[in-house]
Amino acid sequence: MFQPKYPHSDTHTYASSGHTPTALPVPTDHANPPASSLATSQPGLVEKARTNPVAIVTGVVVVGAVLTSMLLAVAITGLALSISGVVLLILVRMLRQEFHR
Repeated sequence: MFQPKYPHSDTHTYASSGHTPTALPVPTDHANPPASSLATSQPGLVEKARTNPVAIVTGVVVVGAVLTSMLLAVAITGLALSISGVVLLILVRMLRQEFHR
């Protein structure tokens, strides 16, 4: 009652107890594709840029925006750390003066 019931497999065929040798696949000689099909398969980056220069300008603008935002993030982090360092220095000096009274 509590044993799982698995459905019969559609893809697996059970082999008989004896082993029957199977024929090995014969390798086929696939020649390299001709050079003309390689040249016309897909255009390169230069050809794509010539046909759509707006994409290149857009890519340059996006990369510039990302680099500028990363530089701005580093600058803001540095400014915040320097301000917090000054505030901590002032607090430590105030605490030391209070203990020396």
